[in-house]
Amino acid sequence: MLSIFRSFSTELKFYLLMNALFTFGTSLSGVFQSVFLWKLDKTYSLLAYYSLYWSVAIIFSFGLCAWLARKTSPMITMRLGFVFYLITYLIMLFFHDTLDEHIMLLGISNGLAMSLYYVGMHMAVLDLTTNDKRDQFLYIQGILFTIGGVIAPLLSGVMISQFAGMLGYYIVFMATCVFLFIAFIVSLRVKGHPVTTKSHFWEVIKNPSPEWKKMYSIMFADGIVSGAFTTFLITMMTFKVAGGELNLGLYNTGAQIMSIVAFYMLAKFSKAKDRITVFAIGSVTMLLSSVLISAYPIFISLVIFGLLSPIAMNMIGTSMNAMIYESIERDPDYKEKRLDYIIIREIPLGVGRIIGVVLFLTMRKYFDLEELLPISFSIFPIVYVIMIPTLFFIWKKPKGKPGLGTN
Repeated sequence: MLSIFRSFSTELKFYLLMNALFTFGTSLSGVFQSVFLWKLDKTYSLLAYYSLYWSVAIIFSFGLCAWLARKTSPMITMRLGFVFYLITYLIMLFFHDTLDEHIMLLGISNGLAMSLYYVGMHMAVLDLTTNDKRDQFLYIQGILFTIGGVIAPLLSGVMISQFAGMLGYYIVFMATCVFLFIAFIVSLRVKGHPVTTKSHFWEVIKNPSPEWKKMYSIMFADGIVSGAFTTFLITMMTFKVAGGELNLGLYNTGAQIMSIVAFYMLAKFSKAKDRITVFAIGSVTMLLSSVLISAYPIFISLVIFGLLSPIAMNMIGTSMNAMIYESIERDPDYKEKRLDYIIIREIPLGVGRIIGVVLFLTMRKYFDLEELLPISFSIFPIVYVIMIPTLFFIWKKPKGKPGLGTN
């Protein structure tokens, strides 16, 4: 593992450090942001509308971010992403008790931050890695990011528990701002790569690589799950069973340790040819562990979910992203069009997120608060399992070399 890391360029190492600092800062407040918003109205509606607003904001702002990336560079947009994440937390600190009245502003700010950050991140992964070694890089990146996540939730849980009212939350949010600023400073050491100023947006829409065209349904389905399940349902379900901020922090620390183990094992043994198998195992595991904790919301179920879900989500996310990146590279002119692919990816993903939130809000009308959480928590992971045969038919066929795909 260390030898693989040493083989990375200096620029790539600074990129990993920058993102490790960013991840540590956001991990301090990430899981507690949902709890903070929930405490403002004691229902899940505010969380759902927050997710809806930033999902819509992403769809509309990705075009702006692409234009900015062409005028400057994707790394510049990534730095601006740090700035807008900082602004998002400053909004939470400024409005605090009346944040429910400004939830649209918060959602738009967070959506713009995510758009700016992920344009730079996806472009960096494409530019700094190759397809045959990308899985290993993504897993090693996951290990470095997760190390910070081991300590951060526990520190936040302790701080929040030590102060009455919401003061602990404010301290945690301020600490996040500090780490976001440091990540911005480190990002100055990563130059990145400029992209062509010419847009190929409509060309990619009309004539993408064959694999990319078939991956639209996968991106849409992933958006349905991420719109509600991975955004706030996991946090709220584990918070309910754990029974408090300190216990939630302890739980997330344990979950992050399992993530490190998962990333290490996957980085060591997983190959590009195993992506569908890894995704399938992760999907089934995620569904079973979610149904278990929903049906039996007790401590032992929380422990099992904490052991299995981090491994499952890592298997799902890394395998799916690696397949998306490869589908981009199978376009003969992907180097000129890669930014357009990244932007277009957000359309099915964003629409899926909106559908996911709408589904959750619809369920809110038919179930009371006690039933809503476990039922929705059991339903959304089914989408991952449904995605398995689709991925099989996309990729389990004879393929030419990357860059030689034809329509």
